[in-house]
Amino acid sequence: MAIARQMSIALENRDLFDNLRSSRDEAEKASKVKDEFLSVMSHELRTPLNVVMGYTAMIKDRLLGDITPQQEEALGKVIRRAHDQLAMINNILQATALETQKVNIDMHEVSLGDFLGNLKVAYESPINKDFTLEWDYPADLPVVKADSEKLKLIMQNLIDNAIKFTGKGSVTVSARVIKEAISDQPSAISHQQSAIRNSESAISQVEFKVADTGLGIPKEALPFIFEKFHQVDSSETRLFGGVGMGLYIVKKFTELMGGTVEVESEAGKGSTFIVTIPTEF
Repeated sequence: MAIARQMSIALENRDLFDNLRSSRDEAEKASKVKDEFLSVMSHELRTPLNVVMGYTAMIKDRLLGDITPQQEEALGKVIRRAHDQLAMINNILQATALETQKVNIDMHEVSLGDFLGNLKVAYESPINKDFTLEWDYPADLPVVKADSEKLKLIMQNLIDNAIKFTGKGSVTVSARVIKEAISDQPSAISHQQSAIRNSESAISQVEFKVADTGLGIPKEALPFIFEKFHQVDSSETRLFGGVGMGLYIVKKFTELMGGTVEVESEAGKGSTFIVTIPTEF
């Protein structure tokens, strides 16, 4: 009887194990199919949208003939909306790549001054008369080691979010280099030697901030805003679009470069996102 009972338990355990393995395999297969679908759809949606934006910009710039000021304004709105859609598609594509671990980090020399200058040019077009976009960074920012494409996507997502949730007021983009000493020097050495050693043994970081005077984020929502697909307002009647991927990508890309991202916010008083990335000079 004891042997029969043990054999029965063993068979039950084997069946349970087989069922669990089958469920896991099915879940992995479903996840792979989902990721492949999102990747393909993102590519297929992005191509025609780029064509729409290209021809619309040509008409707006009067390359295909004269247009009225009213038509120019309408075309500008089309381009801005198309840009928002393209950003959402790109975010889905990037998030899919992150999920499938197909994202590589390409660390190379980046001139922070040139990087921010090019980013500034991309946001030169007026947004609306009640809104200002301000840039605050020193002229002597150094060359650092970073992944410029990932850094660009981080900043674009933060700036676009700030603009979206700030109907009136301002968005300020700032950057600075910070250094933190990693060891204390013996008191017996000279002041000059201490300064030299402290400089050599400092951790260099770049701190980027995107601050706005917009809607702000409720305190209870702050712990979840970097989660995938998360929306502060997920109701069908929400005023602002999006798929909840932007801040998820910001966090993942920042972490891939060894950095951190934090947020300071209060409902009704705006938000400040702080991205800190270690660098090598």
